[in-house]
Amino acid sequence: MATRQLHILLLFDLSKKISPDEYPELLKTEGWKDDAQLVNSLKRLGHKVRLFGLYDEIEPLMKELTENRPDMVFNLSEAAHNDRRFEPHIVALLELLGIKYTGAGPDALMISKDKGLSKKILAYHRVPVPKFVIASRSKPPRNLKRFQYPAFVKPLKLEASEGISQVSLASNEKDALERMRYIHEKLEADVIIEEFIDGRELYVGILGNERLTAFPPRELFFKEVPEGEPKFATYRAKWDDNYRERWGIDTGPAGRIPEELEEKIVETCKNAYRALGLKGYGRVDLRVKPNGEIYVIEVNPNPAIAKDDDFMMAAAKMGLDYDAVVARILNLA
Repeated sequence: MATRQLHILLLFDLSKKISPDEYPELLKTEGWKDDAQLVNSLKRLGHKVRLFGLYDEIEPLMKELTENRPDMVFNLSEAAHNDRRFEPHIVALLELLGIKYTGAGPDALMISKDKGLSKKILAYHRVPVPKFVIASRSKPPRNLKRFQYPAFVKPLKLEASEGISQVSLASNEKDALERMRYIHEKLEADVIIEEFIDGRELYVGILGNERLTAFPPRELFFKEVPEGEPKFATYRAKWDDNYRERWGIDTGPAGRIPEELEEKIVETCKNAYRALGLKGYGRVDLRVKPNGEIYVIEVNPNPAIAKDDDFMMAAAKMGLDYDAVVARILNLA
């Protein structure tokens, strides 16, 4: 637990401009319940909390940071000017001002956003990742004859499963190139084409800087998807409640994992976390083949930490309550 009262600025994103005077009432609404949970937790821990929503102007944030300089920023922001590319810039600004903040630094945020760059670094550190190729908009490949199918085709830097649908899984070169061209044209994004790992999808929360604590794995389940059908998290599978209910898609404590394999999973996730320079807290997404082969799919700095999110649910399984995890995140900053 933190040993003294801190003046904490809770920094978050806004999808539209909202006056700070409206925050108290908005915290009472369903759409802001996750923010309210965190505010209440910080207050229970004895801290003073101010809220700041970042929309399309950086000057008000600069004014807030200089005129009401906080002891620490609890960073929930993922964008500036409503653009996720600028997420690393926000914490870079905090570093320039010498203000402590929770979670990952600008380097880890930048690297983790680029699925190709992060996989190159992981592979260098002998963390197993799927085979992949990068298909940039400026120089798209004419053919993919040597690639192993099925392949998974997705945007290189977009997040939250944006641009991922059932047709992201390509069984041949023609389908892969068609999906690549669609993402290039419709989403104006570069593409990563990677080997599809058919197996269990697991999520492992990590807490720490040098000494790391790995939470019990969570698993993505597809209870109504027929046996033998490929299973992966599309945009609808992640965000469409009706779609999730129809196909029985949900996360929960991982099913049985042999002890030796679980130890290997934990070691792999910690190695991935360290290789990409994460700090504070993160989540590693991986796939495990039936034969026990492990592949890291993605490493996520600053994952969602609402009480019903995988990170906090896994912490609770380990015996850590919400306030205890929030206090650890503060101390790690």
